[in-house]
Amino acid sequence: MLRPNRSKIAGIVAASVLLASPVFAQDAATPTAPEAGTMPNAAAETGAPAAASSEAPNPFTAAVEALSPLVQDVQVVGPWSEGDEHGVWRTVMVQPAGDDARPHFFIQQLDASGHDGLSLRSTAEITEIAELDGQIVGYRADDPNEVEPNSLSLFFEVVPSDGEISETYELHFAPGQPYIFGPASN
Repeated sequence: MLRPNRSKIAGIVAASVLLASPVFAQDAATPTAPEAGTMPNAAAETGAPAAASSEAPNPFTAAVEALSPLVQDVQVVGPWSEGDEHGVWRTVMVQPAGDDARPHFFIQQLDASGHDGLSLRSTAEITEIAELDGQIVGYRADDPNEVEPNSLSLFFEVVPSDGEISETYELHFAPGQPYIFGPASN
């Protein structure tokens, strides 16, 4: 069995975490809309020198700016492998606006087997997350399973809306199979 190149996976994980980490988020003033017929000038707003118009746009900035404001959390939670293919698991939490809005939680399988970087292999919503009566305050992945390297186990800390002590829920996910989600069993 071909094992994923750990340094390649580590680089992918590090870059994804760096881009998605809230540690690097900065509070900023609410941007004002540009006047009609004008284009905003990021260089003038930040005090940075203006870029030459012949320079290609930064694809990383474009990717981040393309994220919906509904996306509240993105994390790379671990590696996966299946035969000669390998990659990483990514989670995405989407939070609609409104007092009664519930979060929606997605698991994505990103394939790093090709030479063109990552590609999206699959996306699945864990619908029970939106039905929880409480707030997710954190989640973490369990160590990869050597018997099933193409599976993922996550543990969620949820504070019930009528309580103060968090409850733990667990998710066991494998592509193409029904997932298992519910209160953690210890």
